[in-house]
Amino acid sequence: MKIPIVKEYGSWAVFILSCSAGIVTGLSTRPWQTGREFSLEILLTILGLIFLINSKNPFSSFLRAKQQRKESLLWFIFFSLGGLILLAPFLAEGIKKFLFFSLLILSYMILLLRGKEHYLITELNGVALLTLSAPISYFVITGEMSLKLYLCVFIFFAAGVFKVKARMKKNLTYRFIMIFYCAVSLVLFRYLNISVFVLLPLIENIVSVIWMREEKLRTTGNIELIKGVIFTTLLGFFWQ
Repeated sequence: MKIPIVKEYGSWAVFILSCSAGIVTGLSTRPWQTGREFSLEILLTILGLIFLINSKNPFSSFLRAKQQRKESLLWFIFFSLGGLILLAPFLAEGIKKFLFFSLLILSYMILLLRGKEHYLITELNGVALLTLSAPISYFVITGEMSLKLYLCVFIFFAAGVFKVKARMKKNLTYRFIMIFYCAVSLVLFRYLNISVFVLLPLIENIVSVIWMREEKLRTTGNIELIKGVIFTTLLGFFWQ
């Protein structure tokens, strides 16, 4: 039996690093000093999110297939229900604070229904969902929802979408958008009172679109992974 797991390694990298960002910043608040227990809940929450991410493939397959759709539908139900069950401890405490983000799930499903899986707006929506794991992890550890952390992590990883588009299209429009996005990100970080030092990896984004060197997609992916690790590390040092 072939299990329809997501094989988009870039998506897993964003998810893992977003979880790490939530955990690192959450632990920086020293929650153990308040006696808060979170070890089992954070494990169940991450596993639940993994299940929900894997529900994407069978859902897409169900929409595309004209025949033999039952298997895809069953896998979608399995991953969705499994994810919700594992997320039950988190949802019991945080559903009211995170209910607004269900709009991201709805909009992503609508975009898939309309066959726009590889559109820019859909990819950004996907990143918005993956980076939601940062404030969720933070909430499980601290009991507080940090919109500031969510915006921080989303803004950084969304830059990777624009960079890949710029490298694929190789036109002045996307190169300008990439540079403009980095500049706006800097302003937003200052406005949100987030240390701009965590944006240091985005210097590579600007350099890469100015000096458009030939580069394999795997190389681009590895560079983005390294930048993500640096970003998460810097966040651990400079988060307030």
